[in-house]
Amino acid sequence: MHLSSLRSSKKKKTSSISERIGSALIFSLLVLHSLLLPSPNAIANDSLSETPNENEERVVSFEPDDELTDIVNPFKSTCYDWRGSTIPCEFKRPYAELLFDKPIPDPRFMDNQDGTVTDNLTGLIWLKNTKCFGTMNWEGSRLAAKRLKDGDCGPDPELTLSDGSSAGDWRLPTMHELCLLIDYSKRNPALPEGNSFSDFPSGYYWSATTLDHHPGLVWIVYFESGTTCYEDVKNQAGHILPVRKPLE
Repeated sequence: MHLSSLRSSKKKKTSSISERIGSALIFSLLVLHSLLLPSPNAIANDSLSETPNENEERVVSFEPDDELTDIVNPFKSTCYDWRGSTIPCEFKRPYAELLFDKPIPDPRFMDNQDGTVTDNLTGLIWLKNTKCFGTMNWEGSRLAAKRLKDGDCGPDPELTLSDGSSAGDWRLPTMHELCLLIDYSKRNPALPEGNSFSDFPSGYYWSATTLDHHPGLVWIVYFESGTTCYEDVKNQAGHILPVRKPLE
């Protein structure tokens, strides 16, 4: 009798834990979904519109549920929770189409022939040479992006930066800005066709977005699949994709 009651108690406890974990996971994905899918007005007023003195890198933050150690993008063709179990997916198209209530420009990207690529949707200028820096930790990536200037990223003349930029013009992109590049219908890389970037080495790319209350963790994007998660800034090395506003 005692053994039967103990087993029943364990089953109830296990069921209760599973229900709590399931609820926490659903809540966390909804929170992440709402944070990464602001209204078009919020986009225009936050990440894409800045005062003249805000072209330097901005570190922003938000906090997922503490239960999750690995946030996985809910828009992939195959999605997983932090335990590796499959979960439903809803979208398979460019991330930007989910946010903007207007046609996506065609062409979306323009090669400026000066080592930069313009996103005609957002107006942001991206570094064309994704192999300019190799990989480094987050702090090193922040400094490298800030020091980027005209004449760097040589010696290939097609990839050398010749845009007239100075140190301080470039920065790491926010997580929101990185996500706007993702096309979930593509793989290796998960970028829109005609994106004009020179190449996209495998691995993850740093954002300037940290987790609230966890400054040692930073949001990243794996462009092979469009997966998003976060990494330890002290012990990991990632790629850099600097961005800037148009020069005045």
